[in-house]
Order: sequence, then C-alpha cells, then structure tokens
Amino acid sequence: MTPDSTVDPQHLLLIGAGPGVGAAIARRFGREGFRATLISRGDGLDEIAASLRDEGMNVSQLASDVEDLEGYSATLRKLYEAPDAPGALVYNASMLVPDGILTSTVEHLREAHDIDVIGAVVSAQIAAPVLRAAGSGTILFTGGGFADNPLPAFATISMGKAALRAAATLIAADVGGDGVHAASVTIVGQVAPGTAFDPNNIAELFWTAHSDGPDEWLVEYRFEPTQE
Repeated sequence: MTPDSTVDPQHLLLIGAGPGVGAAIARRFGREGFRATLISRGDGLDEIAASLRDEGMNVSQLASDVEDLEGYSATLRKLYEAPDAPGALVYNASMLVPDGILTSTVEHLREAHDIDVIGAVVSAQIAAPVLRAAGSGTILFTGGGFADNPLPAFATISMGKAALRAAATLIAADVGGDGVHAASVTIVGQVAPGTAFDPNNIAELFWTAHSDGPDEWLVEYRFEPTQE
C-alpha cells in the first residue's frame, strides 16, 4: 500500500450497505454532493445502488464478503491505492442473529467476530495510511446499545459491539493527531422506520460526526432520542 494516493473528500465508502441505516447514510451524504462506493456481500446490493442512482446519486458497488478477509482486504487495498480514494469511510456491517455464549460453536464465534470487529479494524488499517497522508478524513463505525447492555439471547453481537467501540477508541487515539477523525456512532435502540429510530434520523448523526470540526470531535456519538 502506498500512502500517497489522492483522496476525494466527497467520496464515501460504505461497508455493509443494507436497506436501512446503510442506505440512509449513503442518501444523507449524497445530499451533500458525495459519490458513494457500496460494499456488501451481495444480497440486495444491486437494488440499493439502483435506488440511490434513481435519486441522482453517483454510486458504484462492489460485492465483497467480510468473512473472506483476504478477498475483502484486496478489495479495500485496490480502492485506496487508486486515485480519488474515499475520504469518508463508514463500517456498517454486523451479524445480528440470536445466539448464546455457551451454545455457540467456535466457528460461529469466529464468523461473528470477523464481521462485527475484524472487518472494521482491517478497513481502518488500510484506509488510515492514505488518509493520514492527505491530512484529513473520517472513519466511522456503527455501534449499538448491546455494548452498554449485553443481552444473553444476542451474545455475539453484544460482544462484537463492545469490542467495536473499544477498537474505535483505540483507532481514534492513533489517527486523531494526523487530522483523521475516527469514532463510533452508537445506536441506543431498535432501528425502525417511522419511529424516533428511523434510519434517516440516525443518518443525520453520521453526517454530524463526519462534518464536525476538530475542536468538536467525539470518540463516540450516541443516538438515543427521547421518545414520548
């Protein structure tokens, strides 16, 4: 990886481009003139990209599965070695399935950890040198209330969100002095359209995290609106 690739500050890389929060984040950045590169394992990716294009957004898409860490890493390196590399990165991938800590197989635990945590760290490892060289950039991670209140019925995502917040804190400490803002955006509640936890409302906080100036940077942004 050569850290001298040019960076496009209005290029969003969204990893974990689902139809809810992911699509809402892309749409919110698009309103500010951003183009987006969407990465997902493939399920529904074409439809999400087409919908965003129909709204006038410049979108490219890449099918890549975080579980294939070698292939996933290669995809990211190619993006960050190319001109106009993404100046904003949002890691939104997770594995949300009901499971128990004592009944999960080792294989299941590793798969969840790769998606919930390792994929996020790998994305930062690849993006950070390029953003550092540019002297600016944003790396954001979608956190969750499971980090505050782990649930026995959702063991791996509870562990994953706690570890992801720790990783985001460590990454922020590493890159902040070089003009790169890293942070987690913790969604303290269940995402549901038409409620206080509507994906479009959540996307606004991601935009705030990205657009805050250095004197306003937080390591963790928390989405926890008061519900009447």
